[in-house]
Amino acid sequence: MASVELPPRFQLLSRLHEAHANSGLLSRDAVTEIARALQMPLAEAWEAATSYPAFRAQPGAAETPCGGLSCALNGASPSRDPMAGCRFRCFDAPVDGHELPFPEDRICLAGPLLADDITDWKGLVTVKRQGPDAALSVIQSAGLRGRGGAYFPVARKWRAAIAEHRPIALVVNAEEGEPGVFKDRALLQRRPRRFIEGLAIAASVLRPAVIVAFVNGEAAPMREALTAALRAARALLPIEPLVVSGGGGYVLGEETTLLNALEGRKPAPRLRPPFPVESGLFGMPTVVNNVETLAQLSVVFRGGADSFRALGTEDAPGSKLFSISGRVRQPGLYEMPLGTPLRDLVDCAGGPIGGEVAAVLAGGPSGGFLPESELDRRLLPGLMHPTGAVAGSGGMVVLDSSSDLRAAAVAMAAFNADESCGKCTPCREGLPRLLSALQGAHSGIGTDELLEVIGLASLCGLGHMAPGPIRSARHFWPELFR
Repeated sequence: MASVELPPRFQLLSRLHEAHANSGLLSRDAVTEIARALQMPLAEAWEAATSYPAFRAQPGAAETPCGGLSCALNGASPSRDPMAGCRFRCFDAPVDGHELPFPEDRICLAGPLLADDITDWKGLVTVKRQGPDAALSVIQSAGLRGRGGAYFPVARKWRAAIAEHRPIALVVNAEEGEPGVFKDRALLQRRPRRFIEGLAIAASVLRPAVIVAFVNGEAAPMREALTAALRAARALLPIEPLVVSGGGGYVLGEETTLLNALEGRKPAPRLRPPFPVESGLFGMPTVVNNVETLAQLSVVFRGGADSFRALGTEDAPGSKLFSISGRVRQPGLYEMPLGTPLRDLVDCAGGPIGGEVAAVLAGGPSGGFLPESELDRRLLPGLMHPTGAVAGSGGMVVLDSSSDLRAAAVAMAAFNADESCGKCTPCREGLPRLLSALQGAHSGIGTDELLEVIGLASLCGLGHMAPGPIRSARHFWPELFR
């Protein structure tokens, strides 16, 4: 499949980053010049530019230390800004400063995916020998599901895009903006060849007309590692991938929001249908897979479908990467079979630092809290508990006897309220009201009603899942919310 040339507005994020880096802020004049060069309305360029927290319109203050939950649980100063962004070094909490390269010694438990990086391209050779149709059948037989949190079957997604019979876009989601998650960073920096082989396998099967890698805008070490790996493996890929840095924002992990960002639009979710596999990047059928999902393709084709199924469960085969942090003795990255009890993961990480496990936040701001009595629940796709806990993208934060659970729950409500893109009313209006109610400053609609409206009526996953931390905390510890 021949490559396609994308419209000029695809360059908006890259131009904004360049202008911001040159002057330390993003002026209206700079955005006006960029809009003119990209032949797009100034209003659309300005709307997009001002939606990203990474771009400042005024000179910035001194760098704010990490405001993530793991840092707060491990003694971060109460004077720190609660809305400060996560530095994604939760395994070393509390931390200051920018991101650093992911350390090898924080890969605490390795399975087939985190084993020593590959030295050949055996999996890709197998795919090329089999051909696209046979390779798709292997992926289906292996039962590989996406590892971004939704766990959608990979073969089904790919077949839907191929069935459109039009040029396909392959988008690598390396945004990884969820606090407490650092698995894709570890893969790209410590096992880059396994990811590259997976990407080359995807390109061989899908035959995309364009490949785009969307990287978290603040994850400089991840972008550097990805760029170096792509440069070294240029001969393996049919076309050169385009690497784009985001501008920050948790909602960018949602695939249609990410696609809007790539199109030079405000980063907000789209109505579905149509789904990205039908009409995604600039109307092309688009496959969006995250780094871990693509790297798992290397495991599938190097060992075969049966070997892949030897781990996990019948419906959710294979291993999964879990980022565990908070009040636990050995925080870091753990590879465990899907279906493993959460208790085993916590025990493998050394258990709580102080006293007993008070709770585990399973799934981060889009998950829920589980008490010690519920830790035998298994890490599988879907809800681990009806109140909200999920395996999600693998972020697990442990709270021990010293932790303030109510404050942790309120912090998740504050995070979700701050990260709402503002497109839909239930999320835009409901999340701040929920936060006010929890802080005792709002006496209107009740908390239960707010949770129901936000969860049912919001447009995207952020709003759908945002009630989880509060609903679960109120369910298991009602005395904290009277």
